[in-house]
Amino acid sequence: MIENKNESYHYKEEDLNILLERYEKMAEKYRNLYDNSPDLYRTINLDGIILDCNKTYAEKLGYTKEEVIGKTIFDHVAENSLRMLQDTYHTWKTAGAVSSREIWLKRKDQTIFPVLLSAANLYGNDGTLVGSNTAIRDMTEIYNAKKEVEEHKMKSLNVIGDLSARISHDFRNPISIIRNSLELMKIQNPDLNEKNKNHIIMMERAIARISHQLEEVLDYVLPKPLDLETHSLCSILDSALSKIDLGEVKVNVPEEDHAILCDGSKIEIVFSNLILNAVQAMEKKGSIHVKVIDKLDSTIIEVEDTGPGIPKHLIEKMFEPLFTTRQIGTGLGLVSCKSIIEKHGGTIEIRTQIRKGTTFIITLPKLKPIKTT
Repeated sequence: MIENKNESYHYKEEDLNILLERYEKMAEKYRNLYDNSPDLYRTINLDGIILDCNKTYAEKLGYTKEEVIGKTIFDHVAENSLRMLQDTYHTWKTAGAVSSREIWLKRKDQTIFPVLLSAANLYGNDGTLVGSNTAIRDMTEIYNAKKEVEEHKMKSLNVIGDLSARISHDFRNPISIIRNSLELMKIQNPDLNEKNKNHIIMMERAIARISHQLEEVLDYVLPKPLDLETHSLCSILDSALSKIDLGEVKVNVPEEDHAILCDGSKIEIVFSNLILNAVQAMEKKGSIHVKVIDKLDSTIIEVEDTGPGIPKHLIEKMFEPLFTTRQIGTGLGLVSCKSIIEKHGGTIEIRTQIRKGTTFIITLPKLKPIKTT
C-alpha cells in the first residue's frame, strides 16, 4: 500500500514538473514576443513609472533601455499630446483599459511621431492590480502615406481651383450686371404689380444662390491659409446671423462672451453653414441653441436645432464631398466646415435623434496648433 501511495505521489510530482516546464516555456515565449515585437511595449506601475520596455520602444525613442526604465510615461510624450495622454492615463485607471488612442510621442532628439496606444490592467501573483501593459503602434508610415495622398489631392484641387477661379471670374461680371439691373428696375418702377415683384424676387434669389455656390466651390478648391487671431465668439455669431434669412426660427446665443484663437472669417463660414442648414431642415420654424463649454485646454461649441434629425444611414455621409440631401446646394458646406475646424486643430461631430433634432459639436483647442513636418 505504501509503495502504491509513493508511486502515486511520484507520478503527481512528474506531472507538476511537466507543468512547470510548460509554464517556463510559455513565459519565455511571451517574453520573446514582448522583447522582439516590432510594436512598442512598456510596462508601468500605478503611478505611471515605466518598469520595463522592449527593445523597439527604447530604439524608436532614441534611448537605451536603461535610460527608459524609471522614467514616467509623460517624459516621452509630445507637448501637443500631453493633455490626451493625461486623459488616457485617467481613463485606464478608472476603466481598466484604453484602446487605440492617437498620441504623439517625443524622441530623445525632440522630434515627434504619431502612435496608436492601447493599455490593459496588469495583476500581480496575488491578484492585486500593479500597473498596466501598454502596446503602442508606430503610425509614422501611415501618417506619411496619408499626408502624401493629401498633398496629391491638394495638387489636383489646385488645378480644379484655377479652372474654377476663371469660370467664377467670367460669371461674376454678368451676375453683377443682372443684380444691378434688377436694383435699377425696382427703383425706376416702384409701382410694379405683385406678379412682376415676385419675378424679381425669384431672380434675386437665383443670383444669390449662384453667387453662394461659386464662393463655396472656390473656398473648397482654393483654401487660403489661416489668419489666426483672438476673436470674440459672440461677434462672429452675430455677423453670421446677420447674413441668414432665419424666417420664424429663434436663435439662442450664449450670454457670456468667449475669446477664441481662430481665423474669424473661416469660423463665421462654419457657423453660417451650420445655422443655415438647421434653418432649412426646420423649414424656417423652430429654434437653435448655441452653447459654449469652456474647458482648460479647449472650447466646445454646440449648435443644436429642433429639426427632424438625421437618419442613421446618412450620418457617415454628411461630411463627404458633394453629398447633399437638398435639391439645391453644392454638397460642400459641411465638408468645408470639417476642413476649417480640422485646420484649427479641432474636431466636429454630429449627435442626432429622429424627430428631436441635431447637434453639431465643435471642439477648438485653446493653444495654437502645432505644425509637424
